Amino acid sequence: MPRLLLLLLCGLGLTVAAAQTAVTPGDAVRPDSVLVDSVAVDSLKTARKAQIDSAAVAALGDTTDLAADVLGDGFTVDLFGRPLFEIWGGLGDVPPQERAQRLSQRLSELARSRELNPADLRGIQGGDLTTLQLGEVIVMTVTDQDAQALGITRAQAATRYRAQIIDGVAHYREQATLQGVARAAGLTALLFLALLIALRALKWLFTWLGVRTRGVRDRLVRPVQIGTLEVVGKDQVRRMARGAAAVVRLAVSALLVYVFLTSAFSLFAWTQSWSQSLLAAAVTPLRQIGAALLASVDNVIALVVIGFVFRWAIQFSDYLFGQVARGQVEVRGFHADLADPTRKIAKALLVVMGLMLAYPYTPIASNRGFQGLTVFFGLLISFGSSTAISNMVAGVVLTYTRAFRIGDRVKVGDVFGDVVEKTFLVTRIRTPKNEDVSVPNASVLANHIINYSVMARDGSGVIVHSTVTIGYDVPWTQVHRLMLQAARDTVGLEDEPEPFVLQTELGDFSVSYEINAYTREVTRMARIYSEIHRHLQDRFAEAGVEILSPTYHARRPGPSTVPDLAALHDADARTEAVPDPTDTDGADIVPPPEDLPDAPPPPLFSRLYDEDNPPPAPDDDDVASRPPVDPDADGGGRRPA
Repeated sequence: MPRLLLLLLCGLGLTVAAAQTAVTPGDAVRPDSVLVDSVAVDSLKTARKAQIDSAAVAALGDTTDLAADVLGDGFTVDLFGRPLFEIWGGLGDVPPQERAQRLSQRLSELARSRELNPADLRGIQGGDLTTLQLGEVIVMTVTDQDAQALGITRAQAATRYRAQIIDGVAHYREQATLQGVARAAGLTALLFLALLIALRALKWLFTWLGVRTRGVRDRLVRPVQIGTLEVVGKDQVRRMARGAAAVVRLAVSALLVYVFLTSAFSLFAWTQSWSQSLLAAAVTPLRQIGAALLASVDNVIALVVIGFVFRWAIQFSDYLFGQVARGQVEVRGFHADLADPTRKIAKALLVVMGLMLAYPYTPIASNRGFQGLTVFFGLLISFGSSTAISNMVAGVVLTYTRAFRIGDRVKVGDVFGDVVEKTFLVTRIRTPKNEDVSVPNASVLANHIINYSVMARDGSGVIVHSTVTIGYDVPWTQVHRLMLQAARDTVGLEDEPEPFVLQTELGDFSVSYEINAYTREVTRMARIYSEIHRHLQDRFAEAGVEILSPTYHARRPGPSTVPDLAALHDADARTEAVPDPTDTDGADIVPPPEDLPDAPPPPLFSRLYDEDNPPPAPDDDDVASRPPVDPDADGGGRRPA
């Protein structure tokens, strides 16, 4: 603080020295190039009026032509950065803007000269111009355009300008005195002290708010998620909130410093222009933004209406398709599982349509640079996204052909597993080895799709089958009995329809027998195959039947391939070798698709059904019963027509 006071005292001394230099009576107003005789009356003869007009024009130019008759925006005449008044008319070849600059320079010279008293200004009425003179020196000329813009006569405008010049010069000279500089320095010191107090108070306020709101922030802060994907974690949200608070504090501190600087600069006559420059730097953009908003009120109203209409349309679409997905509204020929993808497509189309309608009302619609950028990105998307577009089209086709849905056990080409995700670009399949494979929808559509879950869900089940080859010396009836017993011992195979055996081939040395059995547990197919193979080995071993294709003579010196029955029936060994049954082949269970949240109906929309009398749920009788197995269909269940 002592250093700060020392700096203020040094600045005060320099300012006082500058003030004393500025108010020395040695300066004088530079006279114009043309002088007139002193005239003590306001009304002159015609010839004298013409002489006054010529002298006033010659003071700023070489011709006697006036500027354009059409009035434009006024140009400010200032005194050391302090605005005094505005002028509108040009003079000769001098435009109004240059005329205002010359007049500001002339008034500055008048204010610095202590020998000239602005109270001695007098108005001289000419034919088309009125001059304000100090003795023989023309200080200012008033034109008809200036008077017309003010809505008064030229004489009244000259009187008003004279009063404003006198007041401005007096104010400057008062500030330039030792007493004025001392008073300004004292006010600056007080303003600086107030700034320090305000900054300290601001720091204390933000610290206090951070402590008091810590518990509320811990309860309210949530991670940013898109579906199930966490885009921004909770800790990152907290850091972002602290960063936003720091930015707000910095902005408020900068605003306080800005107010201090503009106020301090305005107290000294020689820094008033700096104050006006700082003020204009902040006010001008705000004024331009406000003017642009006022000029585009119609466009803003149109954008608000478009946003409201399409927001309501999206709410209506979400509500309608949500009712269909939950079975509360039935549309003939439209399956409920198509409601959610159709809702997403309809929402995307509504958003695109809304943007297309809103674009002409935006400020960037007429921007040539933005138009060129949109053309560039359009070409880039056209040439670079052919594969993505083909995948999107294939995704739509797969959705509406209902080839599979989330959780189905499928085989697409060489990929076998459960469908874990369906998007408009890719389909993700989780294999029994717990591997997630992303298959482009175009590839899915180009390959044949085997869906194992459809018949397990809507039909008799999927037939699992396994083939063994047995020699001709074993009666086929015994083989059938052993294979059917192995199927009945396998967990996960259906009792109805019953398993059956097919003799698929009479080979040169053996007969091929195929066991067929129904199962609805398609996610356990690999484990079911493994278990039925174990039971086949057990049953054939117990019966003393070799599972092989004999290509040698019946008499052979080698030992039999039938396993030892004692080892086969060892309970401890079987318990250790056979794992506990699970719901899958080993891969993670595919979560069921998320239900749509209960969306309230949009405003201005009547309910599609009565809340007190909702439509009844579908009866079990409506569900097609399981059809009996047709023996002529090779075991494949058929749904009734």
